[in-house]
Amino acid sequence: MVPCQEEVQRSGAAFVGLKWFLFPGLNLHARLRYRRLPKQFVTAKPGEERFVLDAGCGNGMLSYQSYLRGNRVTGISIKDREVSGCRALFNRYLGLPEDQLSFRKENLYDVKLEPESFDEIVCAEVLEHIEEDGAICRKLYDALKPGGVLHITAPNAAHPYNATHRLEMEEQGGHVRPGYTLESFKSLLEPLGFRIESWNALGGPVRQGFNRRIKTLQARLGAAWGLPLFLLALPCLVFEDKQAERARPFSIYVRAVKA
Repeated sequence: MVPCQEEVQRSGAAFVGLKWFLFPGLNLHARLRYRRLPKQFVTAKPGEERFVLDAGCGNGMLSYQSYLRGNRVTGISIKDREVSGCRALFNRYLGLPEDQLSFRKENLYDVKLEPESFDEIVCAEVLEHIEEDGAICRKLYDALKPGGVLHITAPNAAHPYNATHRLEMEEQGGHVRPGYTLESFKSLLEPLGFRIESWNALGGPVRQGFNRRIKTLQARLGAAWGLPLFLLALPCLVFEDKQAERARPFSIYVRAVKA
């Protein structure tokens, strides 16, 4: 028996509702970015129009956090699935206006960005997938207004897991480099005119230990099989050693200003 359109719509709404219940997902590193990075975002003042680009928006979690701070946000992704998922969750399920929070399918190499059109740009866990990272950062620099802020996170290239992660010889969606260190971020950004204002360590050994096992379970058995271990991990994360996290973070965040 073929389900009617109404049943299909109800099923789709239920799936999106479950997605919102678990938002931003079971990835423990993503959840950490969702919690920490927005503390660095600027909140619009009453009556102020601020424009933000999320360059590589993924599931839209950081686009949403910037929107909550009164900004007009555009999230872009090269993946149809991510764009359609963001639209279904934020614009249709939550009813957020598309003139305030919108999502588009774009390739960072090809996207046309007006000069000095954004107050902030977020680029989280993207550059390690891009061969021409300098060209992309130049494009983002040009798109920022003077004094605008670029928020970047990427894997820490010095972390043993990232350093031994299998790389792709050419861009096909995976990592083309193991990530960055604070020094390599400086080498990438400062010649373009950015000034790195601050940086933060993201993710210690407890978080990475659980996250690696959750991903392994999901890859072998399906996404839902990671849920029990995810629930077990949550109370354990309170014991994460901050010194260990800063000594050998899984990822690095930098806040860079267009001088």
